[in-house]
Amino acid sequence: MQPADRLHALDAVRAFALLLGIVLHGTMPFLAGLPGWVATEAPSATLAAVFYVIHMFRMPVFFLIAGFFGRMVLERRGTRPFIKDRAKRIVMPLVIGLPVVMILTGVGFMLGALASGADWTSFLALAQAQAQANAQQSSGQATAQGGGLGLAHLWFLYYLIIFYASVLVVRAALDHALDRSGKIRRALDSAVAWLMRGVWGPVLLALPIAAYFYRYDQWPSWFGLPAPFSVVPQAGALIGYGIIFGFGWLLHRQAHLLLDLRKTWPLYGVGAVALTVVCYRIAGSTPRLAPYLEGRDLLVYSGAYMAAVWFWVFAIVGAAVRYLSDASPARRYIADSSYWLYIMHVPVLAFFHVWLGAFDWHWSVTFLLSIAGTMPILLLSYHYTVRFTFIGATLNGRRHARVGAEHAAPATG
Repeated sequence: MQPADRLHALDAVRAFALLLGIVLHGTMPFLAGLPGWVATEAPSATLAAVFYVIHMFRMPVFFLIAGFFGRMVLERRGTRPFIKDRAKRIVMPLVIGLPVVMILTGVGFMLGALASGADWTSFLALAQAQAQANAQQSSGQATAQGGGLGLAHLWFLYYLIIFYASVLVVRAALDHALDRSGKIRRALDSAVAWLMRGVWGPVLLALPIAAYFYRYDQWPSWFGLPAPFSVVPQAGALIGYGIIFGFGWLLHRQAHLLLDLRKTWPLYGVGAVALTVVCYRIAGSTPRLAPYLEGRDLLVYSGAYMAAVWFWVFAIVGAAVRYLSDASPARRYIADSSYWLYIMHVPVLAFFHVWLGAFDWHWSVTFLLSIAGTMPILLLSYHYTVRFTFIGATLNGRRHARVGAEHAAPATG
């Protein structure tokens, strides 16, 4: 298998993680008592389970791939081009995209209210209810979401910036002072190779993360790893996602270890499912925003949850390498579009959330129509306003030509 083949699978995994975010956020209006969203009807236990499972592995998978790709770009281009590339593709979408998304989300709520036939008084009442929910989240009551709405769903870009800056500092320190002989890096390579040889790897990688959250008395355990909306970096997010990102970075030094997961992914998949069942039985089917586990339950849960995260990561990456390593123009198009789709999905979901919430339909109908309506709008906006423009060049690293039969290059950063 050639190196280019590996990128097809990993690019697909990254797109999968981003697109699942749209599904995840589509479930949120149906979760019991979740600040930041005005629920349209009675909560759904089914969608709570969907949220729980997706949230367990989605961002960990993303950050592992981000670490892997990050080192790949740095090695190919050098430090200065790497910084310039990350500034264009990570910093700019965060700085420019965040206020745009915030404004458009408000527009989405307004258009949804108008489409549902609401008068001005009803719309103001809806806006007030939403503002109160957001204020509750910002006040710190919703600790599961990181204590504020400053970064919204683009928080992951903020943490990528932190992680990129951190690895550049560490790399410079190793190169110029701490590891000129390469001894430390060889030791790290040996440790990574050993961790990738068996099921003890996910367990041992989980230990430092589990230890932190077990001791963190404000951990809303139902929500697992946090989605830290605040611009003040959160220790749990730095530790949890930072270890995962760093491991992905180190894996790029021995990329064959990642490829070997294509042989063992079913074993990791079985472990992921088993541990997820254990965790969900302890956590319960009702989302809880406040800490509630203690003693033995908390000890078992923190260890099982963080181990499940790693088992999911290895299983998903391995399955992708096994089945998605061939070139596919359709998958590549979706991979290219996924970044834009994820950045812009909240305003469209807000529209469908408010509009469809006016109808007395079963949650399954409302949820499926929201996703089914959101995706075509986002894809059309990508194709006609992004893919062939400077926006596409910013997000994907290149501007696609308008040709009849496109063969887009896979994203590499």
